[in-house]
Amino acid sequence: PSYGMKILNSYALWDRPGAFNVTGPNATAGIFATYPGKHLTLVNGFFDQIIGTAALIVCILAIVDPYNNPIPQGLEAFTVGFVVLVIGLSMGFNSGYAVNPARDLGPRLFTAMAGWGVEVFTVRNGWFLVPVFAPFLGTFIGVVIYQMMVGFHEEGEVRDRRNAEAEENLRLTTSLAVLLKTNQV
Repeated sequence: PSYGMKILNSYALWDRPGAFNVTGPNATAGIFATYPGKHLTLVNGFFDQIIGTAALIVCILAIVDPYNNPIPQGLEAFTVGFVVLVIGLSMGFNSGYAVNPARDLGPRLFTAMAGWGVEVFTVRNGWFLVPVFAPFLGTFIGVVIYQMMVGFHEEGEVRDRRNAEAEENLRLTTSLAVLLKTNQV
């Protein structure tokens, strides 16, 4: 890291008394992992993570679906990053939009080892389980939504298009065979 980042981290964490707080007005653990706002219950946070993850998955599936209007090659990652930004700006207020277990669990393990202790796992009645398990359910729901709204219909259209192309090829092949046969006679 740059020298400026070292100074910033030193000031934010180690040079201040009580810097390793998980909750409260001087909490610093939220720099690394997601923690719910005071207004958010465990159940509401669970559904918040499910909805955020489902929205992310629906958008990713739409971006990478070869039968959709394609995004210019090379811009897929930028587009997914933009989607994550939009989800974060719209849904991040409640709990920081983990939408991926790796986004929360790894940093939470780091904070536990770096000085914040086991409180990172016990705060708000086991909040750490929400960003670990809710994204799995959100992913499943997102895939089902995409398949129900776009995927199943799209596959039928693609299948119909392929069948029409196959019938046209068969007709052309049959016509060519008839022409060749009549020219030989």
